[in-house]
Amino acid sequence: MMMRRMRRMLQMILLLTEYVLVSSYQSNSTVKCERSDERKTVRVMAGESLYLPCPNTDCHTETENTSYEWFKYLERTEQVEQIGTEESERIHYHLSELYILWLTLNDTGRYITRWWYEEDKCDEYETDIVVYEEFNTDLLYRTLVEEKASQIHCPVCEYQQATFIWYKDFSLIPNQEAEALRIRNSSKESEGIYTCVCTWEHNGIKHNTSASRRLTIKDMSSIPPAFQLPVNNSIVITDVGTELILQCSVFFGRTVCDECFVHWERNKTRINAVNGYKQETRKQDGIMESFLTITKVSELDLRSEYRCRAEDSYKVYYVSVILKRKASMLPEILACVCTFLLVLVLSGIVKWFSLDLVLFLREIIVKLNRTEDGKLFDAYVIYQRNLEEKTDKTVSDFVNGSLVTVLESYCGFKLFIHGRDDLPGEDCMNMTESKIQLSRRLIIILTSGTSTISSAAYDLELGLHQALVQGETGVILIQLGQMKDYTHLPLGLQHLLCKNSPLLWRDGESSPSSRFWKRVRYRMPVASSHRKSSSKNGSLECQRLTV
Repeated sequence: MMMRRMRRMLQMILLLTEYVLVSSYQSNSTVKCERSDERKTVRVMAGESLYLPCPNTDCHTETENTSYEWFKYLERTEQVEQIGTEESERIHYHLSELYILWLTLNDTGRYITRWWYEEDKCDEYETDIVVYEEFNTDLLYRTLVEEKASQIHCPVCEYQQATFIWYKDFSLIPNQEAEALRIRNSSKESEGIYTCVCTWEHNGIKHNTSASRRLTIKDMSSIPPAFQLPVNNSIVITDVGTELILQCSVFFGRTVCDECFVHWERNKTRINAVNGYKQETRKQDGIMESFLTITKVSELDLRSEYRCRAEDSYKVYYVSVILKRKASMLPEILACVCTFLLVLVLSGIVKWFSLDLVLFLREIIVKLNRTEDGKLFDAYVIYQRNLEEKTDKTVSDFVNGSLVTVLESYCGFKLFIHGRDDLPGEDCMNMTESKIQLSRRLIIILTSGTSTISSAAYDLELGLHQALVQGETGVILIQLGQMKDYTHLPLGLQHLLCKNSPLLWRDGESSPSSRFWKRVRYRMPVASSHRKSSSKNGSLECQRLTV
């Protein structure tokens, strides 16, 4: 019973001690220490001792007016226990230096250094210590790759008074007791594993610490790694708040490369276990890839420098990537809208003035390249005569008024009109046939006054034959007033109406610059060169109105 009580009391004391240590670590929890992104890893042998200074140089050297605390992280409870300062303890610290004497496998773990450089400001540094029961290649420090090695420095016992002995491939090298091992006339035979054992004293007791590293003599014929992705100084377009994956792909060759590494750095610092960033590495067929996932791009990421680091047994290589914010699409959208509106306006202007432009250009081009065709008239006018009084007056006013005034007086065309240009006593049929053959166009005036064009039947029949059968003469159809249908007209004329709708003239449309007269002139040929001299000024006026 007494033994049981003592065991319970011992358990309570241990729990109370752990509570006090954890409370000590959390006592200043109101002050948040800055934690470094880098974590140092130290690999040591069981049975030896370890002298571990604070991983940061300033933390180790600037010991005045500062204070330190050392902790060990307990993975089992996810808590930390404070390390004491009593030198009689196997694990203790003095200011910025941690001592672990006669290492055991249980000493493996994460150790935390808290440095108070001001009363309310502190930094934290983490160091992973891995204890091996026997020698393992994982114990090797970074391999030295040299073209011609001259010396090797012992990687342990820095800032410490100690004596050294050296081994090559675990055989003692005589007469080598300095911190740096000198190698004379290095060659391929100098390659191997070099181990330094430093002996130091603590509280009158001597302790040993060893460290090993491999030396490789660089082969100058080796091929450097080749970056496949990304291209150096390439630009990656992204946006704040989006996920981004950066890929780095490096070809190291088909041979085995134990010392080859690829990883991403931000602002020249390796990204390790940082919230919001994940790095993944793959290796296959001589190609090593590293994928950096940024879960949420921030403004800081856009201002940072990202680079992929490739490292072989001989050298380190870099390529950089620049992150840029995705440009706004608003300027492009506005430019497209403005371009569309401009094209729309220009299309409308061209459509509206296309008739004027064609008339103007045709007048110039055709005249420059024109050959005389033997025609005397630009148009032969066919219209109904002897209609009812009102309709007959409308037709007469149009033919002898607007038609003559615009086409002859203003534009210089030469027309043949019955009752004005035929000679008295001349055979009507012969005259009609000859005049139509000497005309370049037929102008047919349509009205709704009668059911047929009886007074101009022969003119019409001969003209339709000339236009439809022989295809020698063009036809211009002008309609005066509205008509319900065209069923009362000859079939040949109905056929022409199906192919080309007539030009509708409205009373009062007598200006040469009106749309109606421009369309008439468009269907007319270029004005005859046999015009009367008195019409030249009018022709120039017609051209001016076109422009």
